Order: sequence, then structure tokens, then C-alpha cells
Amino acid sequence: MEGFDPAINYGPNDAGISAITIILGIFVLIFISWLFGKIYGQLAKIFENKNKSDI
Repeated sequence: MEGFDPAINYGPNDAGISAITIILGIFVLIFISWLFGKIYGQLAKIFENKNKSDI
């Protein structure tokens, strides 16, 4: 009996990952990065305005 070689027996899409899944995953990562940037920007503005009013 021969050994099992996954590189021969399985292709890249056999794990249930399709091109649309990869593309959607990339878009989700970009969106999450953008969202964190927006939240950080809003918090920075709030703290900057708070510091100006304290002076």
C-alpha cells in the first residue's frame, strides 16, 4: 500500500476555499482596517478637542 501524499491527491480548492471566498476575505480585511482607522481618527479628534478645552 502506498503512502498518502496530499500534494498529489488534493488540489487547492478541495478544502472548500474558492476564489470568491478569498476575494471576500481580502475585502473584509480591508474594510476592518479602514473601520479601525476611522474609529482611531474619531477618538484622536475627541482627545485633541478635550486637551484644547482644558488649556
